[in-house]
Amino acid sequence: MSTREKILGAAYRTLVEVGYTQISMRKIAEGAGVNQSLLHYYYGSKENLMLEVLDFVNERLLTRQRTMYAEAGSFEQIWAQALEYFKRDVRSGYVRALWELRGQALSNARIQTRVTEMIGHWRRLVTDLSRQALAQYGIAGQADPEVLGRVIGDLYWGAEAEILAGEDAEAHFEAIHLMGNLFRWLAQDQRAPQTVKGGVRDGS
Repeated sequence: MSTREKILGAAYRTLVEVGYTQISMRKIAEGAGVNQSLLHYYYGSKENLMLEVLDFVNERLLTRQRTMYAEAGSFEQIWAQALEYFKRDVRSGYVRALWELRGQALSNARIQTRVTEMIGHWRRLVTDLSRQALAQYGIAGQADPEVLGRVIGDLYWGAEAEILAGEDAEAHFEAIHLMGNLFRWLAQDQRAPQTVKGGVRDGS
């Protein structure tokens, strides 16, 4: 493992353990087994280091997700595996680390810009997934993949916020599992008769 990986790994673990406001370069240096002056030399400040950690961890997870999307055979398989990844990310502390930085973004324009960029990568990913699902269910053009991508993103981010607030994680996992039926429901809705004339459904 390179010195950079040791530092970023220690910084990530410390962020998860104590939170952004309690983290210090000294604690990170101790966790990485390096001299504190080395952290200041390479990163200059805690903020710079935390942004590097965010990029480092997030890029790994995006790569994991893109690889899975490419290898999975169907939307159902992607949805099921994505939920398993989400459970893992909640339990590993990644979700808390992300929200620690999202909280700082409320009052720090630099962090906000970086977090917004990161969210944009995930939104594009789920928008592409929505486009794929619409095609798979034969309803491409019947719904906006951008809007559906936002629905998926908001579903996960809402679950993250409530789990961190102490809500039952299993209930949110089950809700996400259920919403895997979204595109099947949309397909059924598109194929159902749309109007009623004289009390009789008209499928024209």
